[in-house]
Amino acid sequence: MIRWIPAVLVSLIWLGLSLRAARARQYWRLLWWLGCWGLSLLTWTPIAFSFGSDSVSVITTHWIAGGIWVLQPLGRGSVDASFWCNILMTVPQGWLLRLNWPRLRWPHWLLAGLATGLSLEAGQALGNWLVSLGRWVDINDVITNCTGIVIGAALATLGQHYWSKKFEGD
Repeated sequence: MIRWIPAVLVSLIWLGLSLRAARARQYWRLLWWLGCWGLSLLTWTPIAFSFGSDSVSVITTHWIAGGIWVLQPLGRGSVDASFWCNILMTVPQGWLLRLNWPRLRWPHWLLAGLATGLSLEAGQALGNWLVSLGRWVDINDVITNCTGIVIGAALATLGQHYWSKKFEGD
């Protein structure tokens, strides 16, 4: 039961921020906070989701602070279905980043992506250390989360540009 404490605590924070956005009728912001909540639940619960392959046996891992760490970026066996799913799961957050904060440009998207990946992995590391969460802390997840955020923000920018051109011509 103690292993659920990180997910419960962070859920209370996201719930508060989501309710505040809903009361203010900031629906894009509400979706942003709900997306953050979803990512947190996917990464900070003691239930591991694996979309990987049998190649996990060739990944070099280290046992640090009560958890398994992958420190070699893009190593053998690291680029599998799980790698691509990590990108896909953060694309919506990148899209919502662009919709909520339209003045941000690609360097900000990159920083937001790094912050997302680092905070999720740091949360897993802290959870492993404090409550034996049992999650892998993987540098590749930082890379893929960052990539997904940047792709999502870029797609939102392209979408907004396309739609504004389409409706200006009418």
